[in-house]
Amino acid sequence: VYKRQCGDSSDDPTTTEGETTTTAAAGATTTTAADATDTTAAAQPTGGMPGLNVVDDLTFTVEFEEADPEFPLKLAYAAFYPLPSVAYDDPVAFEEMPVGNGPFRMEGPWEHDVVVPLIRYEDYAGPDPAQVERLEWTIIDDLNTAYNEVLAGNLDILGPALPTDQIATAPDQFGDNYGISSSTSFTYMGFPAYMEEYTQDIRRALSMAIDRDLIVEQIYNNTRVAANSTIPPIFAGARTDVCENWNHNPDEAKALWDATGGLDEITVWFNTGGGHEEWVEAVTNMWRNTLGVENIKFESMEFSEYLPLLDDSQATGPFRLGWGQDYPSPLNFLEPLYASYNVPPVGSNTTFWISPEFDDAVAQGKAAVAASGLLEDGLPFYQQAEDILCDSAQIAPVWYRTNQYVYTEGTDNVFYDSYSVLGVTKVHADDGLVSVQVSEPEHLFPTTTNESNGIQVLRSLFTGLVQYDAETNEPFNAHASSIVTDDGRVTWTVTLNPGRTLHNVEPVTAASYVNAWNFGADPANAQQNS
Repeated sequence: VYKRQCGDSSDDPTTTEGETTTTAAAGATTTTAADATDTTAAAQPTGGMPGLNVVDDLTFTVEFEEADPEFPLKLAYAAFYPLPSVAYDDPVAFEEMPVGNGPFRMEGPWEHDVVVPLIRYEDYAGPDPAQVERLEWTIIDDLNTAYNEVLAGNLDILGPALPTDQIATAPDQFGDNYGISSSTSFTYMGFPAYMEEYTQDIRRALSMAIDRDLIVEQIYNNTRVAANSTIPPIFAGARTDVCENWNHNPDEAKALWDATGGLDEITVWFNTGGGHEEWVEAVTNMWRNTLGVENIKFESMEFSEYLPLLDDSQATGPFRLGWGQDYPSPLNFLEPLYASYNVPPVGSNTTFWISPEFDDAVAQGKAAVAASGLLEDGLPFYQQAEDILCDSAQIAPVWYRTNQYVYTEGTDNVFYDSYSVLGVTKVHADDGLVSVQVSEPEHLFPTTTNESNGIQVLRSLFTGLVQYDAETNEPFNAHASSIVTDDGRVTWTVTLNPGRTLHNVEPVTAASYVNAWNFGADPANAQQNS
């Protein structure tokens, strides 16, 4: 549902993370970083994107410049949530206590680094009403601390990641209160394209020096999957062997490294709080042992600080990032992360890689799907784009995750879906209160939130046009009663279910969506999901 960058402590948000952007909206004009300015307040959206029009209170139309066959699949992402009119008065103040339309509402303001307190919205008329009275997103950045809090009964749920040194023992410690489920999230090392010393052969050597299978075996007790691709294994079009650059080949890696003269020093970047210390250290040890790199330094910080630095081209060496699906298509794991037109602040191409060949392959895939309406027709082109990415070695995939989670007695119906998101409406607690670990979000404003922690919270507060079934991963209309097209997927008509309200009792209308999307796409508002 949502694309986002992943901190991995409470994702994996896609989306979020994130990303982060797929398609802004109809007829949107491409903007650059120079166009964006920071604002702390904004007036009600005026004008807006051509092709995005309110028909009546419950209907609006979206007309694209080119056919977009995957448009309905994207609409569960946070960027497409509706907003109340009060959100535009002061967006910064609004995200301290967001007003949504979902199964939970804010019980009080966001207490930074402490808790985001939610209470059941009793007038909720959408699908999947909440089963508990209160939901507390307890902000704990360190997984070991959170794990001990669950053991002590002070925290109800920890997931979808566990401390690496507890992975093997958690099933015995928690018994029936331990869970594992499939995820599409993956973690990679990115190499900054703006650093000339990281040439293609240097990148290839660093990637081929990584023994992904050994990391999965020794650090994760075989509960994750080694990544030799960027398209998740459960997706159509996924391959286990894309090109040699993403396979372990220590001899070729050493030969390449020596031929280039190597690098005297490497600074590796990663976020804290997600359990990344062990595998990042393992990767750097492989670089030492295989390539002979001796001088390796580390830069680490909380994810809410980390991601903005990457978006601002501040990484000074290889950096760790992850990605969780927004919607189940290979396109979602290619375009937002690597397309030339998705460099920050527009999207999540944090390596700042520019490849017209990659962009063209993606465009051909989208056109093929648009022509037939069949995802399978785009797969050869999406695979071609992945081949181009692998050849460049601009990133080094490391592993795909599985969701692992633990919870206390008195809590049940706990499940993390393929988006690595907790099914908050399904959870039951004997005392009516559930506390769930999350790292400090970067934002809680839908059109600018693009990382996993903020996405988790927003999915509790908002109900989008579309949602996905946690068990089958199949989309279904949530607030939308229908999303239809009759002109080859160029123009879509969205009709809403009636009688839905925001938490301030303001009716949710077609304008609630159109205004929100126009606000998010306006460069003057500097929204990360624009």
